[in-house]
Amino acid sequence: MTESQVEPTEASRRPRRLRYLIDIVVLVAVTFVLDAVLGAFLPAPISWEKGFVFDAIGKMLLVGVAWGLIRLRGERLADIGLKRPASWMRTFMIAIGFAAIVFIAIYLSEKAGFRRDLSKFKEVQGNLELVVLGVFYASISAGFYEEFMFRGFLMQGMAMLFGASRRAWVVACILQGVLFGLAHAYQNPLGMAITGTLGILMGLLVLASGGNLWPVIIGHGLFDASRFVLFYFQGPPT
Repeated sequence: MTESQVEPTEASRRPRRLRYLIDIVVLVAVTFVLDAVLGAFLPAPISWEKGFVFDAIGKMLLVGVAWGLIRLRGERLADIGLKRPASWMRTFMIAIGFAAIVFIAIYLSEKAGFRRDLSKFKEVQGNLELVVLGVFYASISAGFYEEFMFRGFLMQGMAMLFGASRRAWVVACILQGVLFGLAHAYQNPLGMAITGTLGILMGLLVLASGGNLWPVIIGHGLFDASRFVLFYFQGPPT
């Protein structure tokens, strides 16, 4: 291949890579706009039950926007990791094992005094209706939405933006983990560090699974659901 043949190819890649940056910026902007609209129309304070419902609806709308952006650039959901795994049994076993390990590690660390600020969940204690809604919410918000957005849309978009090399994927995995931690700022600095680390670990699990999101979708949902059940019996750590 001659130099003249290479140059147009490289030049044609730049607009393609820029498209991923534009899509990320668009989705972030839509997220802030949607939060502002919901905040303006929903009276405060809002009950936990209504909060779960409206937040889940908002997150599914954002998933729809992300799906539209993916389709507009000529890709499929499988390109960001939402694809059928080679073995559902193996996928469930990995997800359950991951959720169990993280649950035990977090539980023991909290007993040792390393506690995030989870006081916002104190109303879950002893409230059966709220914990049932919380379990369903965990499946939608934590399990599906967060993995779809952070380990799927965002990580793939940044990796493509950086050139799609092995190094680009590693950098994208770290960056999405950092952003995932910042998204949990309400949990205090320790909470951001813990969730950021978990975000990176889940990103590595996606890469180790051949770019498949289902192990982390299921594992993340199981972990958060189990935490709601734990909070029902003994409340969040204080």
